Amino acid sequence: MKKLTIGILSTLLSLSAWFSSAAELKQNHPEFHIVQPGDTLWDISEKFLDTPWLWPEIWHVNNQVDNPHLIFPGDIIALVYVDGQPRITKTNRLPNGTIKLRPKARELSADSAISTLPLDAILPFLTSAQVVSESQIEDSPYVVGSDSDRLLAAENNKVYVRGILDEAAQKYTFFRKGDPYIDPETGEMLGIEAIHIAEGLKEVSGDPSVMRLKKSVQELRRGDRAWPTNEEQLRPVYFPHSPKSFDGGQIISVYGGVQQIGQYDVVVINRGEREMMEVGHVLSIYKKGETIVDDIATKRRQEDDSVSALTKFKESITNTKQEVKLPDELAGRLMIFRTFEKVSLGLVLKAEKTIHVYDKVKMPY
Repeated sequence: MKKLTIGILSTLLSLSAWFSSAAELKQNHPEFHIVQPGDTLWDISEKFLDTPWLWPEIWHVNNQVDNPHLIFPGDIIALVYVDGQPRITKTNRLPNGTIKLRPKARELSADSAISTLPLDAILPFLTSAQVVSESQIEDSPYVVGSDSDRLLAAENNKVYVRGILDEAAQKYTFFRKGDPYIDPETGEMLGIEAIHIAEGLKEVSGDPSVMRLKKSVQELRRGDRAWPTNEEQLRPVYFPHSPKSFDGGQIISVYGGVQQIGQYDVVVINRGEREMMEVGHVLSIYKKGETIVDDIATKRRQEDDSVSALTKFKESITNTKQEVKLPDELAGRLMIFRTFEKVSLGLVLKAEKTIHVYDKVKMPY
């Protein structure tokens, strides 16, 4: 918990210097909110702010309360004024002066703090989603067989794995090579989806090592790959914030194979740690404006004396029309919750219009 608290504090302090635009309070904002089980930090931000991604700018650390950097169910979150400026803070006193008692600090743990996003929407992706390179796949341990008579293995089967390099690791996650992520703008391969298959425990080290499958999403095959489980990837508590700068990107994939992307769907964008993407970054999603035929402009061109007769003839033969691109339209908002070198995973927080793969992502608005 100490590491988590220090991490959140340092993030908050570093981010506060980034924002030049003031956080905008909602016109009908509450004076206080008592945190309920199931609340998320994003939910609370939206109750107070029109610009919830600027939460770090308005959050005030109250050192007079326990665990000032974490928010728990039962906490009072209140709007106060510090040096004449509106701030949102954690307090133990209601506006009418009533002091709300809560469990002692020793009874609270970081695990019981509210998360930034709905955990049921992102939890499967915090540890199981992986984006890897071709060389990472080729160099990773692989399944050569099982104690089953079949070619496939399921939960509670023993499987035999070769190529184990980390003898100390006991928990393993099994993956299968998926489709590559291709940048639609440049054609660059950004990585390969590693499809989560199962979890397992190593029982005997050797060549091959013996592992017992403890949880399986699909049946395991020969040739599937195994990596030590990285349990440090679980970071459900972080501050939503705007990127310092962002040149834009695109949604390049969606988990679940849906055609129309909606609220709480998980998407992949073609920007990652290489482009300074961070967990907690909030981005706006824009539906790409259509290109349509302008019949009036087409007619005017045919009647324009400054255009040569030959050009008009060629355009008539090829059925060339005057076109206009409509503006991109704000379609929703997402928050980045997992980053890789060249891509990131985001949770769609709001979908005001139907969202599709290849829609654009930009600085929040």
